Amino acid sequence: MPRVSPAHLERRREAILSAALEVFITKGYQAATVNDIAQQAGLSVGAIYRYFPTKADLMLALVRERLGRAPSLFARLTARVDDPWERLVRCVELFTIALRVRHPGTGRLLLVTMAEAVQDGAVRQGLHSRFTGLVEYIAGIIAEGVARGRFRPDVDPRTVAALLLAMADGVAVYWVTGAPEVKLNAMGQSLLAMLRSYLLPKP
Repeated sequence: MPRVSPAHLERRREAILSAALEVFITKGYQAATVNDIAQQAGLSVGAIYRYFPTKADLMLALVRERLGRAPSLFARLTARVDDPWERLVRCVELFTIALRVRHPGTGRLLLVTMAEAVQDGAVRQGLHSRFTGLVEYIAGIIAEGVARGRFRPDVDPRTVAALLLAMADGVAVYWVTGAPEVKLNAMGQSLLAMLRSYLLPKP
């Protein structure tokens, strides 16, 4: 029998996670079954269990790998932007682009995991790690801006970063509920206008 390559195993694992994401955001975590995920992936239930022993393991993998990778992804995509303000602008742009175009299921996954986190401590910890990771990254940008004289010296980087992330996640939740008046680009620009007014020194 031909040996299965690690690349093939990784592709199958990613296919299972993508199927689980689609099922969870369509049916909800509690209503979804491993059989639903197997059908979505075009695999047997046994194949799913070889990668993920329980449905909870699938949810945790999505939280860690689809939501939890956001801090490192933002850092990589903004690494060449030297100016701290322009880096913050890029972060907000990446957030809205990810919701609308590149990863439209991410916002819905966030909503599903928020609901599940109320009762599941492991999911709650996964969301907490994502949030704190993003706060640390954005707070670092703001602290650098303060040190370089780009931002006001009296701002608290962690407080501003946490507030920005809370507002951004609120925008995501509001948008995925289907409210027709939500315009992601306009909301992103409003977030930036508030940040500009608060962070940048008055001329």
